[in-house]
Amino acid sequence: MRKFFLWIVLIALAAGMLAPALAERPRIILYTAYRQMGWGDAVQIGAVDEKGGLWVSTGYDSELKWPYGWERQLEYLGASDQLEEAGKLSYEELFSLKSLISSVQATEEKPVGWMCDAGTETSRAVRYDRKGNAEAILLGMTGDSLLENTDPNAQALYLKLRMLFPFVRCYAGEISESWGFQPVPIAAFCRLYGIDWDSAKVSAWYTDCEAGPRERTLTEDEEKQILDIMKTAVVVGKENAADVTGGTTAFFFSDRDGNSLGSVEFYNGLLVRGDGMYQIAR
Repeated sequence: MRKFFLWIVLIALAAGMLAPALAERPRIILYTAYRQMGWGDAVQIGAVDEKGGLWVSTGYDSELKWPYGWERQLEYLGASDQLEEAGKLSYEELFSLKSLISSVQATEEKPVGWMCDAGTETSRAVRYDRKGNAEAILLGMTGDSLLENTDPNAQALYLKLRMLFPFVRCYAGEISESWGFQPVPIAAFCRLYGIDWDSAKVSAWYTDCEAGPRERTLTEDEEKQILDIMKTAVVVGKENAADVTGGTTAFFFSDRDGNSLGSVEFYNGLLVRGDGMYQIAR
């Protein structure tokens, strides 16, 4: 009887030691997965937790038993010992990621059939309410099923998943050039139409988070540079959905008679808009 009781105690202690390890994995906020069950048997998974941890898993579907349905998939990602830690995002990267997830909009589009026996890649963002209830937002699907969430936040998150987990098979590049954020000339993106940038005048104001805005004197080279940007740069995608209180420079344009033509604002090389910040390229 004493031996039996001792075994019960040891099992309970072991369970107590293992349970916290599984429970301590932070909640998943972003993930992508590929499953092939036609001409093969493969699963590839990449996930990001709320503390910036990166988790990966690859193998056979018959062994990994990757579930169907996002609710069960979240349970799997939160507790399965089949995932391996593969790095950690920096504070800045995680901040950018969370801002996009908090702003991403669900799509009303439904997946359509596309390939045959190619497998399907599915990507989702996950956010939680104050009670801890999860909401999963479909970002995109490629392969046997096809769907793109065209919300700029969703497009940015989908692209970040491709960069973080390039081993997860994805067919977006095989669709067409219309997939993903479409580059837009910066002037058109900011709704600054019909401006003769060669004759425009520029003034600049820098906003400090404590001291507030103050005017900046631009050199001729700086003035030429911002005008060249307005003439040649294109907006290539969303970087984050952040709203900063300082560290931005606003450029105001006017014609030769001093009439206002519009303005743009930048933060560390990113174009600042009302819904967040965008990357530009020249």
